[in-house]
Amino acid sequence: MIELVLLALSAALGAVIRGYIVSLKLFDRFSLPYGTFTVNVLGAFMMGLCMPIVAQESLLYFMIIFGFLGGLTTYSAFTLDQLRLFEAKAFKELARYTFTMMFFCLVALALGLLIGVSF
Repeated sequence: MIELVLLALSAALGAVIRGYIVSLKLFDRFSLPYGTFTVNVLGAFMMGLCMPIVAQESLLYFMIIFGFLGGLTTYSAFTLDQLRLFEAKAFKELARYTFTMMFFCLVALALGLLIGVSF
């Protein structure tokens, strides 16, 4: 039972940090939702960094990978952003946002893994 409480608390912390980052006024000047982009790329990097360092199947692994990073990153907001761009018929921006997000998340994950394996 305590494991579920710790998982929930770590997910809540990730969600609070995501909410803070996404709400930064810095992102208001852009037409694309770079707040969501930022948390997803950051989360992908942290995922890559933590996976080789933290023992799999441990409580800390579940708290970081599924809890904190699951709360921090957001695929649902990413797809909602895509829908809004589609509805606005901003197809060029939709394609740029989608492929940029996927590319940079993969690069961030790979970079995190490379650094994490070095530890």
